[in-house]
Amino acid sequence: MRSGWFGLPFFGTKPEPAVVSCTLSGGGARASFQIGALAYLYEHDPAFSPTIFVGASAGAILAAGLAQYADRGEQHAWLERMEQVWLGMRTSDDMFTPREWYRRLQDEGPHWLELVHPPEPVNPRPRRLLFARRQEPEPPATPASPTDPIEAALTPDQELRAEWSLQQLSALAGNVGRLPRIGSEMTAIWSGLERTQSMYRPGPVLQELLEPAIFQPGRVATSGMTLRAAMVALESGEVRYMTETGTLVDRNNKAFDEDPHDLVLGLLASCSIPGVFRAVPIGDETYVDGGTRENLPAELAIGLLGASRNYVISSQNDGVQPRPNMAGESIFSVVLRSTEILIDEAGRDELEYAISAGAIAIYPEIQVHDAMTVHPGLMKIHLDYGWLRAAEVTLGLVDGPARRHRRIIEQRIHCLRLERRFLESPDSSEARQALSDAKLQLRTLLPQAHPDALPPDAADWWRTFERHPEPVEFAPWWV
Repeated sequence: MRSGWFGLPFFGTKPEPAVVSCTLSGGGARASFQIGALAYLYEHDPAFSPTIFVGASAGAILAAGLAQYADRGEQHAWLERMEQVWLGMRTSDDMFTPREWYRRLQDEGPHWLELVHPPEPVNPRPRRLLFARRQEPEPPATPASPTDPIEAALTPDQELRAEWSLQQLSALAGNVGRLPRIGSEMTAIWSGLERTQSMYRPGPVLQELLEPAIFQPGRVATSGMTLRAAMVALESGEVRYMTETGTLVDRNNKAFDEDPHDLVLGLLASCSIPGVFRAVPIGDETYVDGGTRENLPAELAIGLLGASRNYVISSQNDGVQPRPNMAGESIFSVVLRSTEILIDEAGRDELEYAISAGAIAIYPEIQVHDAMTVHPGLMKIHLDYGWLRAAEVTLGLVDGPARRHRRIIEQRIHCLRLERRFLESPDSSEARQALSDAKLQLRTLLPQAHPDALPPDAADWWRTFERHPEPVEFAPWWV
C-alpha cells in the first residue's frame, strides 16, 4: 500500500501488486534441488510471480532462463523443459567434460609413476620343514617416524638430483620402447594445460541449455523482467552482475560497464568455477564463478532492486560433506576442496542475511550429493527434496513433518545405494533381500508424510527402481 504524508497510508486506494524477486544460489549439479522447489512454487504458491531474478553460477542459468518470459505460465513451461534436460544427464561428463590433457593425465599418470616407483614385491612365506627347529620370532622392525608437519612445511626444497636405483633403472630398461611416447605425452599434457587453463570444459548439458531453442538473450532483454547474474573479476576481485541487457553493474547496482555484452558469455563466466572451467574475458577484465564471492546474492535483490516479497532458494546445505584424509591428495584436489569450503562459508552468511531480512528461504537440511556429482538417481531424489522443502516452507510445516520428510529422503538414498549394490551382484541373495527390506521400509514411511507436501509421483517411490545411468532390466520383485 502506498504511503501519504508522514508515511500514513492512502485508505480506499487500490493496493499496488507486490514486486516479487527470486534469488538462486550456485551449486553445480545440485541445481536439481532448486528445480524441484521452483516446480512446487509455480504449481502451489499463487504469490510466486517473480519479475526480478538474481542468480550465481548454476542459479544464474535458471534465473536467465526464467527471465525470458513475463508470463508466469511460460516461466513454468520453461522450467519443465529444464527439468527434462537436467534429469537427462547420466554421468559427470555431461556437465563437467575433462579436457583432453587432464583425461590423459588421469589415464596415464599412474602407469608412469609405476615405472620409477614400481610396487614392492610381496615376499612369499617360506615353507617350514616338518621337523625343522622352531626359530625364535624376530622383534618387529621399528616403524619409521612420521614426518613432522612443521618440518614438512618449513624445510626448503632439496636440489633435484638424477639419482636412480638399480630397481628404477631396471624398470626403465624394461620399458625403453615406451620412453619416447611418454615424453611426447608429457609435452602434450603441458601444452594442453597452458592452452586451456582449466581441467574441464562445460559439458553438453550446458551447451544444450544455451542453445537458441532453449535460451535466447533477446527474449530476456525484451521480456520486461529484471536479471542479475553474478560473476567475479580476477583483476579487481570485485563482484559484478550482468543485467538483462548485457551491461555490467557493481554490488550496489551502479553501472560499471554500460557497453552491452553477450549474455551467454556472462552466464558462462558466472559458471566458471576457478580451475575447473576456463575464466571468461569480458571487456577489460577476466571473470570467474560468481559463487566465489556471492554464492547466494540475496542482498542485491532484497535491498537494492525494490522487491517487497523475496524468495531465496539455495541448493547449499549447512556445511560441506566430510571427506577421508586428504594429506596425500593432489594439488588439484586440494584447490578444488578449498574453493568448495570458501563458497560454503560465504553461502552461510548470505543465507543468514536473507532469513534475517524476512525472505522466504528454501534450502536443504541434508546433503544428497555434492556439486560435481552427476547421478540420475541422486539428482531425482534431490529434485523431490526441493519440492518437499518448498512445501514445508509454504505450508508452515516444521519439526515433526520436516523430520519425517527427511527420513523419507534418507531412506531413498539408502535404497539407491542398495540398488547399485544389487545391480553389481544380481546373483547375491543377500543384496536382493537387503533391497527388498529397504523398499518395504520406504513404503511404511510414505504415509507419515504430510499429504499436501508430496510430489505427484511419490506413491511410486517404493514400487520402482530409482534412476540409474543405464536402464535397469529387473522388475521390482518386492511389490
